[in-house]
Amino acid sequence: MHHQFLKILNWLKAFTPRRLYVIADPADNSVTLSKALWHHILKHTPCKDSAKVFVFAIPDNTFGFMVNPHLDRTTQIAELQYNDKYRSIGFESLCPSVNYIFYRYRLPVDTAVKLSVTVRHTVTGDIYYQFDRPSL
Repeated sequence: MHHQFLKILNWLKAFTPRRLYVIADPADNSVTLSKALWHHILKHTPCKDSAKVFVFAIPDNTFGFMVNPHLDRTTQIAELQYNDKYRSIGFESLCPSVNYIFYRYRLPVDTAVKLSVTVRHTVTGDIYYQFDRPSL
């Protein structure tokens, strides 16, 4: 019975528009968050004064990011920022760069791309957001 319920739930998810996504732009290595993703981050991540973003490679050949991670060493961290002109929230990813992510995902580097995001958890229970590989 439980197995059938999961099949139905997965079928419904396949036809439900993804609301958690980013717009990744290789022209300036920017990542813009959807409103739903921003609200998820606000609800599930302690953001006191500012939000720092850590972008990283995942061993299954995908990429992800964490907001305000607890890191034990110095590394490249981006700041989540509000863009007045476009009324959007995003960050600049330089290491790895959006260009590198596009290269690994085999995406064209001359246009911005909408990438679905999946919420994942580390082994310690921290939330991270995976940039889903688009199916071409």
